[in-house]
Amino acid sequence: MQTRAFRIHAARRKASALLATTILTAAFAPHAALAQSSSTTSTTDNEDIIVTGSQIARSGFETPTPVTVVGIEDFQRVATPNIADALNQMPALKASATPQSSTNLSKIAGANYLDLRGLTYLRTLTLVDGKRYMPVSPEGVINVNNIPQAVIGSVEVVTGGASAVYGSDAVAGVVNFKLDDKLDGVRSNAQFGISKYGDRENWLGSVAMGKSFGGGRGHILFGADYAKSEGIPRVGSRPWGNQTLINNPAYTATNNEPAYILVTDGRTSNSTYGGVINSATGTNGTALLRGITFLGNGQVGTFDYGTLTTSTTQQGGSGINNTEDLVLEQPFERWSALGKITYEISPSFNFYARVSYSGSKMVGDSIIGNDQITIQRDNVFIPAAVRTILNANPSITSFTMGRSLEDYARGYFKQDVWAWQAIGGLTGEIKNSWNYDFSFSYGKSRNKTVFMDARITAGWREAVDAIDNPATPGVVDPICRSTLTNPANGCIPLNLFGVIGDGEQEAAIANILGPSIRDWHQTQKTLDFLVRGNVVELPAGPVGFAGGIHWRNFRSETTSDPISASRPGGATVYRVGNTIPFQGTQDVWEAYGELLVPVLADLPFAEALDLNLAGRITDYKTSGQVKTWKVGVNYKINDMLRLRATRSRDIRAPNIQELFAAGQTLVFSINDTIRNETYLVSTTQGGNPYLVPEKADTFTAGVVLSPASRLRFSVDYYDIKIDGAIAALSAAQIVSSCIGGDAALCQLVTREASTEGTSPGRITGIRLAPANFQSIRTRGIDFEAAYDFDLWNGRADARVLANYQLKHEMVGVGGVVTNLVGSVAQPFIDGLNGTPRWRGQAILGFRNDMFRANVTGRYVGGGVVTRDYIATKPDVPITDPIKVNGRFYVDLSGEVGLFDVGSEGKVSLYGTILNALNNQPPITGYDGYGAPRHLFDVVGRQYTIGVRFNY
Repeated sequence: MQTRAFRIHAARRKASALLATTILTAAFAPHAALAQSSSTTSTTDNEDIIVTGSQIARSGFETPTPVTVVGIEDFQRVATPNIADALNQMPALKASATPQSSTNLSKIAGANYLDLRGLTYLRTLTLVDGKRYMPVSPEGVINVNNIPQAVIGSVEVVTGGASAVYGSDAVAGVVNFKLDDKLDGVRSNAQFGISKYGDRENWLGSVAMGKSFGGGRGHILFGADYAKSEGIPRVGSRPWGNQTLINNPAYTATNNEPAYILVTDGRTSNSTYGGVINSATGTNGTALLRGITFLGNGQVGTFDYGTLTTSTTQQGGSGINNTEDLVLEQPFERWSALGKITYEISPSFNFYARVSYSGSKMVGDSIIGNDQITIQRDNVFIPAAVRTILNANPSITSFTMGRSLEDYARGYFKQDVWAWQAIGGLTGEIKNSWNYDFSFSYGKSRNKTVFMDARITAGWREAVDAIDNPATPGVVDPICRSTLTNPANGCIPLNLFGVIGDGEQEAAIANILGPSIRDWHQTQKTLDFLVRGNVVELPAGPVGFAGGIHWRNFRSETTSDPISASRPGGATVYRVGNTIPFQGTQDVWEAYGELLVPVLADLPFAEALDLNLAGRITDYKTSGQVKTWKVGVNYKINDMLRLRATRSRDIRAPNIQELFAAGQTLVFSINDTIRNETYLVSTTQGGNPYLVPEKADTFTAGVVLSPASRLRFSVDYYDIKIDGAIAALSAAQIVSSCIGGDAALCQLVTREASTEGTSPGRITGIRLAPANFQSIRTRGIDFEAAYDFDLWNGRADARVLANYQLKHEMVGVGGVVTNLVGSVAQPFIDGLNGTPRWRGQAILGFRNDMFRANVTGRYVGGGVVTRDYIATKPDVPITDPIKVNGRFYVDLSGEVGLFDVGSEGKVSLYGTILNALNNQPPITGYDGYGAPRHLFDVVGRQYTIGVRFNY
């Protein structure tokens, strides 16, 4: 079997530090990273503190919006090549769009997008220093891989609706990457990592430098990093990789059996790598030919049908284990650099400028496919043993052969991405407490994906239909049948009887393959003007104000090659790709204002009571004007007890991809319960220009306890309701709903009248398009605690973060509710998916001047495998098993100083072991990949070692 080149590059993932079983109470110490805080960051006692979760600057203010701050020590402790891996360990975030969870979706494969509350990455606003960064796709979202990470000092995670304060898309919250503007010196590191299974080799090198000049009036910052991962070529490399979902042969429309069951070594029953005959026309054709397999070199064999056999799947035997052949993690390579300069001309004019550049490459295999090919009786390549049977039975005119395209047309994709952005601005004092911030940015990006070796459907069908040239009687001279009527068509006959070896039939294969191109070009311009200051003095303190305007022009143009864009006879040319060019522009103006109103202060029952009010008017030329607002209350009863609450209206406007996409062909696996079969179907994806913005209502309420100076504990409740959510049903959901009786969705499905003599036939195509048809409801409770104390000659700290999910559901077409809480299903690669009830992280660490050690315990709860049920039997689940247990992971990390450099510099050796117990993920078989990739560790134990230099 020939496997096409699988090259590699990428970016790593997790590691953190610390486990803690003894932690029960404790909340966030004010200085501790990963501590939920509403306080702020400050550099000197004389500077204003910029309040996280707010645009207003005021020393001592604590915002009512829950905010978690992740510091540089946490990134160093986790020691992964990508900051996203450390962030995704937080219970408020889900790893739903990572290099492991999205390998079979080319637009985000190998990337890292942040997903707060499991509401998808499209509803999380990602910023750099509080400003919009340069997107690399028409969706307008930020791939964290493209943010220069060497210069990041901390990350603020605002959980809860924040559109009124930060802008559109902040439905689930905001992740703000803050640059280390006060860096004075040099820090760098180099590391190497590998998995227990000898794969996923990864490298990271980074350097950051900062220096003041001009007597402290100026500061320059520069950083660069490079990361690479070799990925994991196949799911079959893991011990659980041969666990597969198959059709249940005991299932009928009237019994209580599930439609699918999980087995070891599940395989196809109608295809092999070299081909197997499944049916034939004519008298006794199927009985005579079924089960003959093609081994190559004219040899044939007998297919082993294993056990639990249905028309498409079986356990064991001779078929193909499609799960084993899937890519577990695409290879990936990235690099980035950023430079920033600030200079104080006068107190009223402080100039700053920033330039960043990033790039990435990825080359990875496409999804495997199996074909059912009709072979005519006069095909010139039919092996002699089969031809003898055909000669003795002239009524057999053709047969159907099931065959993998692994060895000649699986294909792979190459992706090249680059982005740059330049931003310049002025800040300064106006008068008294008032100050301003004015900036303008310009950026460009390109994301080019080439679907290499995409099969040309018409050319392939002609090449397979090969006969002996009638013009040369007595000589076996293969020719395409189509060449008889069109001698100039260039068709080269293709022999698919048996596995094609390396170097065999190269001309014929090359003749039916081609590159299908999807090329995204983006340009973004932004303008921001913000003023802050105190409006009036009240008895409880000054009323703070922040307000301004934001303008953004984001343009995206998608181009492709002429063949992909064409639709000869209304059909697509390639098996995958086939992007139709389109372009679109988002032009938006926003005006906003925020007030901090101190109501009470320094009273026996109220040390402080503040109101935080915010409003924003947003005008999109593409989708109209919307208003967002927020009301927050922060009630500090005393030093031990604080209460907080917010109520907000938030929005997400449709992006350019959702509005204007003209079409692209992708292939997905679907379960067809009408035929009790599982097979691949081509889908066509497009946009909808009539979309309107989503609207969300968010409520949060919490309590913060500080019983001791180094001990804090917080509990926060949140409730988010999104109406008019933009979504496109997955291919599986459309098919399931159509089979369940939804006539409207059946219009999106094209099905043959009959296939292999049985009716109805297989599905041949599905159209996917977004619409404002969905409502989303999510509700839960966040817990956070931290405590740090002196121990021996150093400092110990303990922290806990946990989330309990009360509700997570979609309300779709016809009011049908899909309950995803307590579920581990991943019905969408990049959409709303299952979420467990409990997720948590417990941390214990110790550090001194020369040594640091950490242990982390992470828990991800289990749940129902799928919320899908058979429409005619609502009490019967689609799969067996129906539930899986959660997983507890232990991570270890440590660092030791090797030697000092000068008076303040140090060289240290560090290492991590992620998933030290090598816990395997729960195996469901559902969604095609064996394990729920968006929730659990599918890599296994990972080792990292590195050297860190600070001076």
